[in-house]
Formats: sequence, structure tokens, C-alpha cells
Amino acid sequence: MSIRQRTTKLIARRHDLNYFKRMSPLRAWQWWLAAVALVTAVLWFSGNSFVHGNAAFSAGPMSSSHAVFGQRCELCHVPVLRSTSWTPSFGMRRHVPDSACLSCHIAAPHHPQETVRTPMCSSCHTEHTGAMHLAAVADSGCTQCHAQLSRRAGILQVAASIHSFAKDHPEFRALRSVEEQEAFPLKFSHAEHMQKNLSGLHGKVTLQCGSCHAPTLEGISGYTTRAREHPVRQGAAMAPVSFEKSCRSCHTLEFDAHISAEAPHADVAVVRDFVTQQIGDFAKAHPEVVADEIRRWPTLAPLPERVAEPAPRTQQEWVANRIVYAERILWREKCGLCHGERSAEFPVSTTGRFPAIGAPKQPHAWFASAVFSHGAHQAVACEECHTKALTSSRGTDVLMPSIATCRRCHDGASSPQGPAVKSGHAESGCFLCHVYHGADVADLSTARHKLDELLPR
Repeated sequence: MSIRQRTTKLIARRHDLNYFKRMSPLRAWQWWLAAVALVTAVLWFSGNSFVHGNAAFSAGPMSSSHAVFGQRCELCHVPVLRSTSWTPSFGMRRHVPDSACLSCHIAAPHHPQETVRTPMCSSCHTEHTGAMHLAAVADSGCTQCHAQLSRRAGILQVAASIHSFAKDHPEFRALRSVEEQEAFPLKFSHAEHMQKNLSGLHGKVTLQCGSCHAPTLEGISGYTTRAREHPVRQGAAMAPVSFEKSCRSCHTLEFDAHISAEAPHADVAVVRDFVTQQIGDFAKAHPEVVADEIRRWPTLAPLPERVAEPAPRTQQEWVANRIVYAERILWREKCGLCHGERSAEFPVSTTGRFPAIGAPKQPHAWFASAVFSHGAHQAVACEECHTKALTSSRGTDVLMPSIATCRRCHDGASSPQGPAVKSGHAESGCFLCHVYHGADVADLSTARHKLDELLPR
């Protein structure tokens, strides 16, 4: 049986060449459904824009700082189509110009004489990512410059390449500048004060770190009103240790057995005037005691390496003798414990000189270019970070924890925007410690009159 041979021309004759010119029921339904979907989308978009305004174009909720005027997009964004007398504004451009931010905020440029370029505000402060604090800048906002940092002229005073805190951040400056330690004249041993059952004024006492150190923000250079209002900055710095609050309860400044008042912890000239006034007033109020001691002289044992003072013959000589003895007690035994040297050669006022007592020069805030919050670390014991304090015997020791100590928790494995991780991984973003616009409150303040205009009434 022979097979029929068909050419392509014969096969093409079997197809209707006008098929696509005629509307079939199925194709008619397709066209109608597409038209209805298009009209529905246009109506929904128009209605949603009419009801919700420009909020329909929003990428997400505003931050807590700007939520008060979150429905007025035109305050920051430039409209795609500006409003006219008979049409509203339509659409919003993505990027916010710096002029919109500077209309409310007074922000100084970031090292304008040194940096090659200053990034836009919106390149660091990203809005519409939720009700987060806008100062929580992503590390990419910092590393866009600091990963490969360059300057216009001169030598860089900071690290030129930092990608993250956990990887290549340099050691803290306080520990790098160890040559400055000898400028601290205070003699103090943490190791001795951390021992158990110390002899106190009212019996045995065991001190804790919190017995002398307390967090505060008041009176600390570099911590301003803006930092105090920040929830992360509460209890940021440690207050300077006060002799009156922390030391006097054990280290009294008594200077005379007849006088219950203690000498003030002040300049040596003030102390000498106080001692002179107190002993003089006692002699005037109790002449009988003075006369009795003159008859029974000497009543005071001489100090080491000192001969007994000659017996006074008058009340004035008795006062002068008691002043000399009181000053020797204070200068050598009291003040000399922490300031200067405890020796018989310690100069006293009878020679016309005051003791050379130097004030302690330890900085109250070690981080000059960063902020640290002790309040945020209150769940961690002090000695877990300040490990050297348990063995330190000199007042010149810098007891700051190293960056390796911080990296045990701040290891770069957690971020506010990232997924939840197991405990022990703390956020390590640049914004936690560094303030871009500086520490002065005037660098980033809100124009109050402008804000009043924006708030709804």
C-alpha cells in the first residue's frame, strides 16, 4: 500500500487564515476580563488615593520621631505632580532632599574641613522601616565613608578602614594612650578596698563597686540634654567619686581631740583657715581647759621623728602649738594617704609653705568621641568587664575594659532589623557608641517654632 504524499502547501490549505480576524466566545471573555481588571485597578487606585491621600504611596510606617506628622508626606517628599488651584498633589519622589531635613533640624556638617564629601541625610537615616528610633543608623550609613576613609589634606586622626565593630575596629583610645597614666597623682589601691571585712568607722565593712561608683549624666562633659533624653543613654557615665559620699565614712579628717568637727576636703589654704578658726574658737570658749593643759604640759605625744614642742606659756602659744600639731596630722597622716608622701619631711604651714597636694586628673568620661551606657549594662557585674580592678594597686592604672571584652557580647551576630538570635549576642551597630552630629545639643536641635507649625491643632 502506497503512502499518500502531502506537501506543505496542501497542509496549509486546511487552516482557516481568517481565524484571528473573527472573535470567538473564549477570546471575547478574555478581552472583557482584561478590560474589567484594568478599570477596577484604576478605580481602586484612584479611590484609595482620594481617601488616603499620599499615604497610599508610603513604603511603611514612620519612625517614632516623625510619627506626629506622618500623614503630611509633602513636608519631606517632593510631589511628582504638584498641586494646582483645582488639582491636588499626586505621588511622591523617593529621595528626600537635605533641605527638607534642615527646615526643622540644625545639623552641622560632619567634619566639613576634612571630609571629601558629606552624604545626604536620607542615605543614613532611612525612614518608613517601622517605629524605630531614627538615630539607629545602619552600619552601611557609616561604612559608606569609613570603610575606605579619605580626607582633603593632612593626616587622619582616626582609623582609615573600619567595616564593623566586631572585625576591624581599633582598640579604645584610652588603652592606646597609656603614656598619659603618670599624669594621675592620686594614690589609690582598688585591690585593698575590695578585700572583705575592712575596718570602717562603724565596724567591719565589705565594699562593692557600687559603694563608690554610681551612674549619672549630670555634670559630665560631653553628655548633653539630647543624650540624657535618649533612652539608651540613661545612666550612661559614672559620676566622679566624691570624698564626702564615698571616703569620709571610713577616712575621717579629725585633727584635734577637743574638736568634733572634721576638716573639709578642700584646698589646703581653706583647710588651714578652718583649723585655725576651730582651735581659736575652742580656746576662747574653754579657757579653763587651756590653762589646765598649760600647767600639765606636755600632754601631746610628739609625732615620729619630731621632738616635743616647748611648753606654751600663754593661750596664744597654746593655740599656735595645737595648730602646728593638727596640721601635721592632716598633711602627713590624712592628706598624705592619697596625695603626696607620708613622711616627716612633708612641708607644713609653720615653714611658710603648704603641702604640694595635686588634684587627681583622671578624666570623668574616658570616651571623648563616643558614648557608653552603664545603665544599659546593669545586668552585668562590674568585675566582669573591669577585671583589672580586683588586682590594681596604683591610682595610675587605667582600668578600662579592652575591646576584646566588649566583643564577647557585641560580636556582630545581632541587629535591630535582623532575625532573633540566641541570648548573648548584643547589637554592635556604630550608632550605639558614636554620635554623627557631635555631642553639643546645638548641633542637632529642633526649631521649636517650626515644629509648632507642623503639629496638628
